[in-house]
Formats: sequence, structure tokens, C-alpha cells
Amino acid sequence: MRRLVLLSVLALCLHVLAHASSASPSATFAASPFIPAGYYDTVDTSSASALRLTLHEVIDDHTRFPYTSPATDTWDILDQADEDPNNPSNILDVYKNASYPKAGAGNANYQREHTWPSSYGFPTDNVTNYPYTDAHHLFLANGSYNASRSNLPYDTCNATCLEKPTDVNNGKGGGSGTYPGNSDWRTGSGSTGTWETWAGRQGDVARALLYLDVRYEGGTHGIAGTAEPDLILTDDRGLIATSGSNASTAHMGMLAVLLQWHVDDPVDDVERSRNEVVFGFQGNRNPFIDHPEWVAILHGRAAFLRFFVGDAVGNVYPGASATAIVGPWGWLADRPPGAYLGARLERGREKLALMNTVHDEGDVGL
Repeated sequence: MRRLVLLSVLALCLHVLAHASSASPSATFAASPFIPAGYYDTVDTSSASALRLTLHEVIDDHTRFPYTSPATDTWDILDQADEDPNNPSNILDVYKNASYPKAGAGNANYQREHTWPSSYGFPTDNVTNYPYTDAHHLFLANGSYNASRSNLPYDTCNATCLEKPTDVNNGKGGGSGTYPGNSDWRTGSGSTGTWETWAGRQGDVARALLYLDVRYEGGTHGIAGTAEPDLILTDDRGLIATSGSNASTAHMGMLAVLLQWHVDDPVDDVERSRNEVVFGFQGNRNPFIDHPEWVAILHGRAAFLRFFVGDAVGNVYPGASATAIVGPWGWLADRPPGAYLGARLERGREKLALMNTVHDEGDVGL
């Protein structure tokens, strides 16, 4: 009986695997010429898991600056990072593409935008909250547009969405009335809503979130010793949720759209300059600006089948894996009490589907 059930599990998994796998968007990328010598020497690009592990070790433990302070704070960093390339006395905002005189804190034109909304995982600003003030994902944004974006996930909209036109600046933006044009588009609210960033900055916000997904993987800050969250990009809106306090795990999306935006809007010199400014303060870099080709390694869209030993809803027992299976179908005698043999479809850090789990003879759970 168990043999037949496991065969059916495998067949179902392979069926879903075939339909869930899709090719990564293709593009030709070049590494940044501004990378400090030796900065990425320890990065291993041989596999997605090796890249994630070694890249995290390079970019974590950055220097934190306060969000607002009489001393150097995020206003100071962003006024430099988002400087208008055609007017060094101005900033160029991320959503409206408007150029405003540099004014720092408390001005009427622009605000600080968390591209990963702080309400999704790290809402309380304090000295232990590193993502809240991480300038690699903070951008200066027109105040009205920033409020309109709110905490909407990044996704593809359509012509029925509300249009937020852009200004013409730095050779980009302008025009309105036709979707998608050079406009931002929004609909809905909260985690069920959508914000589509205009074409000229889609890659910028995508790479900011891709950075967060690797920079914050739980654990503790190696210097400060403070706990850090595990920030995970996903295509499952059900996982994207506000938290009343700083959480240990949080999700944001939509991953597939962000990967496409990364391809559609390649890295430019404005983004490279921004990376240099933030690096000069925090001491860490956004690797996907320096090496955009690494996104395809890390987030290849192939899905993989993983067997596990755990409970009926897919929680894996510590230290348990498919090695707990002997022969083609038998169980080890010392398996944990009540253990299930299951299979789960995974893509990167996403858990796409829990397949049939098998307990004892004839006992099948979903």
C-alpha cells in the first residue's frame, strides 16, 4: 500500500514540477566597473544556495545610521544618493521623477519611501531595527505619490488602475493617459492591492528588494549582536502581512514581477552612483547593481522536489530528511513518533506546494 501511495505522490509532484518550472527572463548583463578590489572575492556562484550563503556573508553586518537625528541620518544619505544627475542642488524622486531642491528633513516636497514597506515585518524604529534605516531600499519620493503607494506590493497593473503620471527629467518620464506609458499605476489597498512602478525605475526598486532578500536572513548582526529578521520575497500574497511589532520573518512581493522588472529596466549610471553613496556610509553594497547577472543564478525559476520527514502540514523535523528512508520505500525503525514522509515543491526559498504526506500503512494526509 505504501509503495502505491508513494508512487502516486511522486507522480503528482513531477506533474506539478513540470508545470511550475519556467525559464528565467533572459538578458545580457555587465558587472559594475566601480566595485572595490577584492570585495566579492569570497562569493561562490556555483549554485543558488552557495551564492546566497556567501553573498550574505559579504553584505551583512553593515553600519546602521539613525532614521532621523541631529547627527548624520538617512536624510543626509538619501539627499546624496538620490541627487539629480543634471542638478547637484536637487534630488530626483523615485515615483514622480520630479526634481526638487535638496531640503532634508521636514520639507513639503518629498519623503523617505521604504520600498519594502516597514509595516511588513519591521514597523518599529529602534537601534536594533536595521532594515528600517537601510538606505539601499530607502528612496526619496514625492509625498503624495509615497502616500498613494502606501504598502501596496509591487505587481503588474492594467488600464483600469489609477494613473500617477511622471515628469520629464534626466531624459525619462512624461506623458499620460495610456497604460502603461511612463506612469505609475495603483489599485486596491494593503497586501491585496497593487503598485506598478513606472518603467524608468522598475529595475531600481526590484534590485532594492532583491538585496533585502539576501541581506536579511535571520540570525544576529555580527557586530551589534542584535536579532535580524528573515525577509523573503514571494509570489504568494497570502504570506504578505502587516505586523504590529518587529517580526522574525516577513514577506513581500511579487517576486516574479520583480525579476521581470530587473530584466526590463537594467542598471544605469544613476543607480551605480547611488550604490557608491550608500556604500560610503553603510560599508556594504547592493550586489545586484554590481553583478546583475547573479539574479538569474539566485532566482532561477526552476522548481525542485524535496522529500522530508516531518508532520502532516509540512513542518520538517530538525535534522530529518530523505535520508530517514531506507531502501526504496521503507522507514528507519527510529523515525520520530508520528512522523510523516512527505514531498514538497520548492523554488528558491519559496515553498510552492505540499504534496501528499504518508504516515503509516494506508494513512494519507494532505
